[in-house]
Amino acid sequence: MHLRLALTLVLIAIAPAALARGDTMQTIMATHVNPAALAFWAAGNDPPDGETPAQASLRWAAALKGAEAMQAWGKVLQQPPFTRSGRWNDDARLMIEVARLGEPVIRAHDAAKAFEMGGRLYDACNECHKLYVPRRGATIPRESPLNPP
Repeated sequence: MHLRLALTLVLIAIAPAALARGDTMQTIMATHVNPAALAFWAAGNDPPDGETPAQASLRWAAALKGAEAMQAWGKVLQQPPFTRSGRWNDDARLMIEVARLGEPVIRAHDAAKAFEMGGRLYDACNECHKLYVPRRGATIPRESPLNPP
């Protein structure tokens, strides 16, 4: 419950700042969502050669922050002017849910389960990118069987 309150407060703080700065979707993805996903995925990857216990602690802490950031930014992405038609909000909610479910796994430092959760996050990201990442000359949302023209 306290985490939900904290995330809500973060969202309230982040959303106006993103709008005030005039962040674009590309900026949000490049500077917030993608780094958060990479940190989340690092929890389930094999540790780097020679990783010290202190470095491992930092990697797990970064993964937890990544999960928290994806939950906060997933909420921002569902709000104007960032929301899109089609499956956009469903994909954003899936990112939030996977990140939420990944938190206890990350706190437990369970690399095998973190790898599994990372795969679920990849699926969420990939589904969204297949529909919404523009190709040269394409419009958003991208045409697909799930999102016909």
